[in-house]
Amino acid sequence: MSKGNGTTVEWQELADLMNICEVMGSNGIGAEALPHCQQAQEALTEAARRFEKTGRMGLSGSGLNAIREVYEYHDLQRSSVPRSVYEQMIVKTRNRIRSKSKEVVEIK
Repeated sequence: MSKGNGTTVEWQELADLMNICEVMGSNGIGAEALPHCQQAQEALTEAARRFEKTGRMGLSGSGLNAIREVYEYHDLQRSSVPRSVYEQMIVKTRNRIRSKSKEVVEIK
């Protein structure tokens, strides 16, 4: 991702990580991660648009920093709750995406 050689699978993995982090934060588990999630979402959207135009998948410097922050927060969130709570957050994330909730950003 840092050199424009990322894949769509890697992009999706980062989006999934960011989505779970965002849902956990909005449920009171590491709410301080939410601004970083917003920045990461913008960076991932920008990367998807660039990929559509150029066929290259990459993140800007600020996008990489936002993803790094989200990764760290997600790791802290995951380790601060029991596995059962983490799994509930994964299900909640999946359900939110399926329901196309107002918070869900769909890239077309």
